[in-house]
Amino acid sequence: MPVPTSRTEPLNFLAHLHLADGDPGDMAGGVAADFVRNPDLPSLTPDVLRGVMLHRLIDGFTDRHPLTLRSISRVSREFGWFGGILIDIYYDHILAREWTRYSTETLPSFAARSYRVLEDHLVGLPGDASDFMRRFVDEDRLNRYATLDGIEDTLARVSKVIAKRIPNRAMWLPDAMPLLISRDADLATDFHGFYPELMAFATEHKINRPK
Repeated sequence: MPVPTSRTEPLNFLAHLHLADGDPGDMAGGVAADFVRNPDLPSLTPDVLRGVMLHRLIDGFTDRHPLTLRSISRVSREFGWFGGILIDIYYDHILAREWTRYSTETLPSFAARSYRVLEDHLVGLPGDASDFMRRFVDEDRLNRYATLDGIEDTLARVSKVIAKRIPNRAMWLPDAMPLLISRDADLATDFHGFYPELMAFATEHKINRPK
């Protein structure tokens, strides 16, 4: 999902795991992708590499989609460069709280199954990816996306990373919560128009890619 060119923190794990579901390598690669640089690719197992490539294609589709761009425009006047980050995170919140619209499995069950997959793939990943995935599982991030407190906590985490890595871009993103909540209905309309198209895109790619 859309973020500025200089990624500072991976954001939309729930969507990537959902879109990759059915293939453990796709799921692990979908989480690891934002930590993996091109020089790391040859060291990945083929199944995880496919997941990284799927993640990148999903991000590209999302970045160009008019509904995603419309959502960003709903917050970018106030938050500028950070609009994409805010929408990336808030879209995962909408997906989590309305999970049954897109899955017959409960979110806690999906989260537990996803965590098992990630734990099975910790070995062999770049250190940053492995360390992050360990914390991600331990902190039960997926279930927390369904709550506003969980989203506010995610925004705080991302703010701290940005302040450390790009000090001149530092901003306290939890300050965006009132704006996101006030525009929730419009953002949810955008998301529910966009996400089925993204699901179809990911499914088509997985069906047609080389085995």
